[in-house]
Amino acid sequence: MPVFRTYFKIMKKQLVGLILYGIMFIAITLLITFFIIRDNSKEFTVSRVPILLINNEGDNEFIEAFTSYLEGYVEFIDVDDSDEAGRDALFYNEVKYILTIPKGFTDGFLSGEEIMLIKEVNPDMTSVQSVDSAIDNYLNMARAYISYNPGFTLEELIDFLSMNPVSETEVIIETGKKVSLDAVEFDTYYFNYLGYIMVVCFVLGVSTVMMSFNGLEIRRKQFAAPVSSKNFNLQLILANLLFVLVYLLIFIIVGYLTNPFRRLHLGLVLTWINALVYAVVVLCISYLIGITVKGKNAIQAISTGLSLGLAFLSGMFVPQQFLGTAVLRVASFLPSYWYVRANNTIGEISNYSINNLTPVFQYMAIQIGFIAVFLAIILVVAKRKRQEAT
Repeated sequence: MPVFRTYFKIMKKQLVGLILYGIMFIAITLLITFFIIRDNSKEFTVSRVPILLINNEGDNEFIEAFTSYLEGYVEFIDVDDSDEAGRDALFYNEVKYILTIPKGFTDGFLSGEEIMLIKEVNPDMTSVQSVDSAIDNYLNMARAYISYNPGFTLEELIDFLSMNPVSETEVIIETGKKVSLDAVEFDTYYFNYLGYIMVVCFVLGVSTVMMSFNGLEIRRKQFAAPVSSKNFNLQLILANLLFVLVYLLIFIIVGYLTNPFRRLHLGLVLTWINALVYAVVVLCISYLIGITVKGKNAIQAISTGLSLGLAFLSGMFVPQQFLGTAVLRVASFLPSYWYVRANNTIGEISNYSINNLTPVFQYMAIQIGFIAVFLAIILVVAKRKRQEAT
């Protein structure tokens, strides 16, 4: 198969560029993986709010029990004993909450009076709410005990509060579900970005090789060669398909191995199929460029411009939900838009029923429709090339 061997001899000249793009993509993937792992590790980390406690009440058993409880939610910061120093600390974000316990708070609270704690807060509402919630839970539990136990002693109240931890919530994480969700999310981002790399590498590789085979002199020599036109084209098709399948298979394996939540599931298989369909679309585009463009510099420019244009318009770089209506309307005429949309839809499916999978197959069918259109154009252009050669 001389044409088949010649194809890959020419492809070797593009090997450096293809490897560099592949390394770049893998590096980006590993970087994304790092941030995903880091974000997940922080997701359930308890962050203690820095607060300044001003205790005008003085030390007693109830205040000590209350502040000991708060240590599970806040970090007490020492600041100079002055109103100005406290407000400066709040202004410069050294503390986010100033809690003042007024004089007479313990006696008033234990006797059922509506005596309030005094607070000054930073505008960070999340931190404010967490501290407020912790304080309210403790005091409400204490009030409930006091109201139902008229003859209580302070020791009994403190023992009750220590034996019945308030606002302690049992968090149950369904590990399998969490891992599955993260695995699908990673696969969605990975294969969306892969769409950009496929356009760059296939246009750079396939188009350059096809340009070499479709020169006027090469075509005239081919007609005089013992290899028939049918055999010549068949070898080219097989070589192109083999290149695309091997290149895609490498990235499928890399994507599976670099996924920190590695798990084989139906959604991942559907994503692979969608990537294969889109790879054939890009192959047709690259083939068409190769038989129409006459300069290698032009192919490199087209490779860069086309890949970036499709990536930004179709949602490979910026998620489709953040793109404007006009952009999405234009993007719907591009095969890359339906490739990304299929990936996103697969990522959102939790129940792989026929109804849920139907849109995915429809988006793949639209991509196959683009393949048919590009093949028709290729046949027309190839026929004109043959007429020019004769």
